[in-house]
Amino acid sequence: MRKVVIVDDEYIVVQGIRAMIAREKMNFEVTGHALNGIDGLALILEQKPDLVISDIRMPGMDGLSLIEAAKEECPDTIFVVLSGYQEFEYARKALSLGVKGYIDKPITISKVRETLTLAEELLEKQENNPEQSKKVYQEACAKLNDLIINKTSKGYEEVLEETLKALKAYAPLLADYKEESYKLVCMVCGIFYELRKEQKEEQHFPSYRNIDMLNSVDEVDEVTRELVKSVFRKLHSETLGNMHRTIKILLDYIDHHYHEDIGLTELADQVEMNPAYLSILFKDEVGMSYIKYLTKVRIEEAKRLLLDGLKVVEVSDRVGYSNYRYFCDIFKKQVGMTPNEYKGNVRNQR
Repeated sequence: MRKVVIVDDEYIVVQGIRAMIAREKMNFEVTGHALNGIDGLALILEQKPDLVISDIRMPGMDGLSLIEAAKEECPDTIFVVLSGYQEFEYARKALSLGVKGYIDKPITISKVRETLTLAEELLEKQENNPEQSKKVYQEACAKLNDLIINKTSKGYEEVLEETLKALKAYAPLLADYKEESYKLVCMVCGIFYELRKEQKEEQHFPSYRNIDMLNSVDEVDEVTRELVKSVFRKLHSETLGNMHRTIKILLDYIDHHYHEDIGLTELADQVEMNPAYLSILFKDEVGMSYIKYLTKVRIEEAKRLLLDGLKVVEVSDRVGYSNYRYFCDIFKKQVGMTPNEYKGNVRNQR
C-alpha cells in the first residue's frame, strides 16, 4: 500500500479525506495526519510518504512553506494542495514549487479519486525510471549497511523488505534479480566480517549456484531473506553477549564502589558508553534502574553492618550516605523500619 499523509488544521476535513480514501479501496492508505504545518513537516520527514495532501493556510507554517521544506528531504513524494476559491493564486504558486495538483473546496469523493489516480500514475512513472529505481535501491541498501555498521538488529526485517521491494523495481528480470540478490547477500556478509576482521573469524559466503538454480523471484526472495537474517541473528547474538558482559563488569564495579559517590555518568565512563543508553540497557538487563540497584546494594550492606554492631551514623557513612537523616529515610522506605528498629528487631528474634 502507498502511504498518504494529510495536513489540515480542520480535523473534520482530515477525517473526511481519510474516509474517502478508505472507501475508494485503491492502493493508498492514510498512515498519519497533522493539524498544523510544523507537526506536518516532522511527520512527513519521519514517514517519507508517497502522497501528501496539505491545506495551504495553516497556523505555525503554511502549506507552501511546508512543501518547500519537505521536498528537500522527500523529492519523490507527490504533493497535492487543498485550496478555497480565494486561494487560487496560492495554488498557482504551489504548482511552481513542484506540487502535482490541487483539490479545490468543497472536497468530494470524485475529486479525491482523481487525485489518487493522478498520484498513482506519477508514482509508477518514477518507479519505472531506471535511474530513479537504482537510486531508491541504493538508498535502501545504505540503510541495511548502517544497521550492521552500528551493530544493531532492531528493525532490520522492515529495512530488508524495503530493500527487496526496491530491488524488484531496479532488476525486474529474473536473471538480473538473481545476480543482484547475490550481490546484496555478499555485501551484507562482507560488511559483517570486515567489522570483525580483528577476531580472525572464519568467513562464510554463500555460493551463487544456490541462488542461480532457483526458478522464481519468490524463491530468490526466500533464500535471500534467510541468508541476510542469518547475519543479523549473529549480530543480535553478539550484541546480547556484549551487553551481558558490559553489565557484568558494571555490577562488579558497583559491588566494590557502592560506598562512593558514583552517578550514572561515572558508571558510563567505565565502559565508554552513552549515559542515556546505559540507563536503558541497565534496566533491561537487571530489571530495575541503576539508582534502585545501587540503593538495594547499599541497604543490604547496611543491614549486615548494623548486625555487626556498628552505630547507625557509622553505617550511613560506610555505605555511601553522607547525610545521616537521608540514610534513615531511605532505609525505612526499603526495609519498613528505621535502622535502630531493625537492629532491635533482629536481636529480639535471636
